[in-house]
Amino acid sequence: GVPVNSRVSSKIQQLLNTLKRPKRPPLKEFFVDDFEELLEVQQPDPNQPKPEGNPGNVLKGEPLGVVTNWPPSLLAALQRWGTTQPKAPCLTALDTTGKAVYTLTYG
Repeated sequence: GVPVNSRVSSKIQQLLNTLKRPKRPPLKEFFVDDFEELLEVQQPDPNQPKPEGNPGNVLKGEPLGVVTNWPPSLLAALQRWGTTQPKAPCLTALDTTGKAVYTLTYG
């Protein structure tokens, strides 16, 4: 409690005051009571495109022929393909418009 009139102590006091302030605002500042909005039934967008054509059906095709040189598991197949085709794309993530966003490659 002894007052000191120096420049260093005022900077230290400013730092202490900064550290004493709460780092995060209280939770009530982030809370928004939107319960009434959740109860409302959201109407579909009239500009949303409508599906075209007939609904698709699942068809059961012919069984695959047994090939002797197939890998015994999916992991073994991925490992074989990755060693024979390095840097080839193996997985692509698309955005909502259908454009490629990320491409994962082997190797």
